Amino acid sequence: MTSKSKWTQMIPNKNFERSFLYWSIFVLIFKIIIIFNIQAINMKANSNIYLIDRIWPGSDAEAYLTGFIALSNEGFFSKNGILNTLPAGYPIIIWILSPLGNAWVLTTLAIVQSLVFSFAVFLLGVQLAKTRLRNFAYLVFILTILNPTLSLTSLWIGYESLTASGYLMILAIIIKDLVEKNSDKFIKYLIITSSISSLMVFMQPRLIISVILINIIWIIIHKGFRASALLVVLSLLITLVLPATLVYRNFQATGQKVISTNLGVTMNLGAGDKATGSYRSEGQGVPCVVSASDPVKADSQRVNCVLNWYLTNPVKSIKLFYNKTIYFWSPWSGPEGNGTMGRNPWLKISPVKNISSTPAGGNLVYGVFGKLISWLWLLGGLALIFYGYLILWRQNSLERIIGNIAMIAVSTNWLISLISIGDHRFRVPIMGMSLLLQAVGLRTLFKGGKAPMVEGPALR
Repeated sequence: MTSKSKWTQMIPNKNFERSFLYWSIFVLIFKIIIIFNIQAINMKANSNIYLIDRIWPGSDAEAYLTGFIALSNEGFFSKNGILNTLPAGYPIIIWILSPLGNAWVLTTLAIVQSLVFSFAVFLLGVQLAKTRLRNFAYLVFILTILNPTLSLTSLWIGYESLTASGYLMILAIIIKDLVEKNSDKFIKYLIITSSISSLMVFMQPRLIISVILINIIWIIIHKGFRASALLVVLSLLITLVLPATLVYRNFQATGQKVISTNLGVTMNLGAGDKATGSYRSEGQGVPCVVSASDPVKADSQRVNCVLNWYLTNPVKSIKLFYNKTIYFWSPWSGPEGNGTMGRNPWLKISPVKNISSTPAGGNLVYGVFGKLISWLWLLGGLALIFYGYLILWRQNSLERIIGNIAMIAVSTNWLISLISIGDHRFRVPIMGMSLLLQAVGLRTLFKGGKAPMVEGPALR
């Protein structure tokens, strides 16, 4: 039985919670000021000119805007091809946010994304402060809410910020449940996390493996193997509700029972004899024979063709997997940067980007010195992730669970990137989880390798 004195140590210090709240509000207000000072630009997509105002364009902004305009003009069952080529979830979210009209929808989107992000970081910080990781909570909070790339992506058109916030909220709710140990609230928490998972998969289907694994592990920890079956089914059903609506939408609009039809094409960009593993590959991918005229069947044939190529070319596959790993973890700019983050808002003010804009600075950044710094940044970040995870693994109970959840999010998205293309943008949704592990590793290093854990009760 936990003593009252020990249990009180698990309650977050009021100054912690108040400090997190003030920081969250400050960052939100600061972003709103930025939103109303973003200069409008014209963007062309599918022969249409869109005026982008009070938000920055993300990497796939043209596609999302095309889908949104199609939904606005034709309704939920629009037959526009972009809505079944790419997952239609994010354009649908933009469409839902447009009751005040299209003139304010992008402003509303930027504010909502910023609000959700601030709340998610605040929630995780407060819940971490209730655990033996209290001494890490402030560093995790600050590194996450002030991370220039992760924080500023809430001000661009893209699913990355909302999905990153989803991971943070799911982890926070799981910690809250495991600290409270209140079985009466478990179903409510499970419904909430599964609903968040559903929304995340709705926007980006490749996240489905990580969110399902996280919820299943949590259920087993809370209920044990024997009592978990029905709860796992409940979680899966809720998680699949919103993705299923995309399948239904596409079937009604085009007769195709699929979330999207771009998986095979994307996978093929990162495979083949001439591929580098990057979206920049000049080769034509794997020479797949696609006999089906139906886009869904054709996409399935491409997927099978690419997977078969990996199996029959193990040496080339390993080289590509290595390349994709480097690209996935590469810096946002510089000699080793590789991916579709050219519109990263951080690059507007990045010192490295500014230095490289001059001939002398370009030689410095893209020369030997710049390459050395890029590799130190890449390898140092990876080392901190694994070191932070090792620190959490060595602890008992809740801390190990937190580490496992963070690593599941990181590793599954990393592995999925290996069979598609290497792109540093793909790691943005899991940046909150990787920053948590890095913060644990960094703080422990500063303490001479001894993790500064506080006392508190372990889970039963």
